[in-house]
Amino acid sequence: MQPEVSVIIVSWNVREHVLACLRALPAALDSLPYEVIVVDNASEDGTVEAVRGRFPGVRLMVNAHNVLYTAAANQGLALACGRYALLLNPDVLPHPHSIARLVSYAEAHPEAGLLGPRIFDAAVRDDWRTGRHYPTPWSEFVDWSGLGRWFSFIPILVKNRRLAYDRGSTSAVPLLSGACLLFPPQLPSHLRQLDSDFPMYGEDIDLCRRMDRAGFQKVLVADAHMTHVGGASSQQRPVMAALMAVVAMNRYFRRWEGRAAAGVHRALMGLTGLIKTALFCPGSRINARCRRGCAIYRAVLKWAALGRVDRGVDV
Repeated sequence: MQPEVSVIIVSWNVREHVLACLRALPAALDSLPYEVIVVDNASEDGTVEAVRGRFPGVRLMVNAHNVLYTAAANQGLALACGRYALLLNPDVLPHPHSIARLVSYAEAHPEAGLLGPRIFDAAVRDDWRTGRHYPTPWSEFVDWSGLGRWFSFIPILVKNRRLAYDRGSTSAVPLLSGACLLFPPQLPSHLRQLDSDFPMYGEDIDLCRRMDRAGFQKVLVADAHMTHVGGASSQQRPVMAALMAVVAMNRYFRRWEGRAAAGVHRALMGLTGLIKTALFCPGSRINARCRRGCAIYRAVLKWAALGRVDRGVDV
């Protein structure tokens, strides 16, 4: 029997998160026939052995080295046999009935080309990253500089987050979070994969823009609930993860908004790096948080100044 849904999970040294996610899937899918594909990026924490031992029905693809998120996700999408394909981060816990509700909505609304759930963080707060507006150089500066955290009560600073938007109501939205994305069967093949120009980060934003161009809606299905811990993989290499996120957004701006927007973004990230190194680096010898922040923002500042990423750097 052909599965109705193929669930694709990319893992890298997140064993316990993957196992928890896999345990939650049956209740999230109800009675839908499904398959699970785990693409592992050369984990060294026993993920592969644990999945094989505890979930023998999972289709497991093991890469010899870490090919990063997008390449691994596309490997899983290419293997998928289901009518629907669901990309699911390993640190996401789908609530009961959540995936079944995504599929049910998609069946009734063929105009929806991409669907996502209502996502909560570990503190049961709505994740503003799903349902928000497209980023701008200014919104990226607000997020990275800390202004959005310190002054979130000032609407103009966090306009991009659409905090007034009711995420408890199902509707078409500008952006869906890449933490969970459902691809319905009516999509052409080029929209059922991520763009390799975004190896990690930004691939979901680029995908939403491509959906716009093709005339498909992106829909947040409000009664499909999931919890996203967030950062399970990126915390393992924080400096490189931060750099890849910054570079991905610059590539996004260059592609979709033009060279001028990319230039403004780079300048603002350079300013952020300058301010943050002044804040973090003086305390880096005695405080681990300052040491990590200093390394991250020195790397961001160097990229903004020279346009170069030193891939070996990390803490």
